[in-house]
Amino acid sequence: MHKRIFTVLVILGLICSTAVKAQSLQETLSSLSSIVGKAYVKPVISAFGSNLNSGWVSQVPSATKLGFHLDVKIIAMGSFFPSDVKSFVESGQFYFSDQQAATILQNSGVSQSNPNYSQLKSQIQNTPFNVNFSGPTIVGSKNQYLSINFPGQTFQGYQLTSTTFTANAVKGFLDELPAFPTAAAQLTVGTVFGTNVSIRYFPDTEVKDMGKFSFFGAGFIHNIGVWFPNPLPLDLGVGFFTQKMKVGDIFESTAAQYGIYASKTFGFIVSFTPYVGLTMETSKTTVSYNYQSNQTVSGVPVPPVKISFDIDGENSSSAVVGFNLHLAVVNINADYKFAKTSTASAGVSFGF
Repeated sequence: MHKRIFTVLVILGLICSTAVKAQSLQETLSSLSSIVGKAYVKPVISAFGSNLNSGWVSQVPSATKLGFHLDVKIIAMGSFFPSDVKSFVESGQFYFSDQQAATILQNSGVSQSNPNYSQLKSQIQNTPFNVNFSGPTIVGSKNQYLSINFPGQTFQGYQLTSTTFTANAVKGFLDELPAFPTAAAQLTVGTVFGTNVSIRYFPDTEVKDMGKFSFFGAGFIHNIGVWFPNPLPLDLGVGFFTQKMKVGDIFESTAAQYGIYASKTFGFIVSFTPYVGLTMETSKTTVSYNYQSNQTVSGVPVPPVKISFDIDGENSSSAVVGFNLHLAVVNINADYKFAKTSTASAGVSFGF
């Protein structure tokens, strides 16, 4: 666990300084139809949602009906990518370019001297063929490229043989990044009837080759012990948090989380607070981009088509364990969320 938390802190700076790419993510996606696009971006969608639904709680508020609590926190979250999401295999329809159609005919033994060559090539270009796609996802290696395999078929009386093409425009955009990092500023105020309210914010920040990154969220946590006549042996709370994030013009994510939390503080001016939580969460990301196919009409390429689809994050439930170290007015916390998409978070806050 501690090694993963360290990894998050090391890669946090990448959120604002992604390594230089040959092209933007929008340009990469422009070569992908909706079927392939979904498979390509899917690994990062759950990371978006899990990050948004992490790091909200580092201590249950005190069971007081009226008190003063103010806390300003800088927090970092990082969701980890399993090794099995770095590549994908999918099938769908595809329009071949002029050069690709010529290659298929050449491999099939149809030469330019054939009287039907030009017509046949034009018909291949304007017919959607079923093909097999395979290659790196958005978190795959930058040294791997999308492969398009035409399995071969009989077409207009000709036997077209199997041919495989490499799309150099599509490769692993994040180049095997171990975790997707996010950072935010969070303000927490309270305490009224055992309740603290939190607001989380990240201003518009340009991320290299991805566009502007920003998000906003809010929520609360309530200590139910405030309604008991005698103090509970530990602080027990319920909370709800919701947030929205945008990454350029491509990704727009919404997320929500509710759960129960427990914490126990040992010490006073210098104190140590372990905490745990059981949560339910949801997230959804809308992906939008312009797709430019190889299709032509009368030799003229068709205009780009706007593609938009929704993908749900994989996390539905999780368990969180962490600690908060209180040093006078400075707090340091770290936790780890056990879920289908696991996430570590760490923060430094100032308050009283």
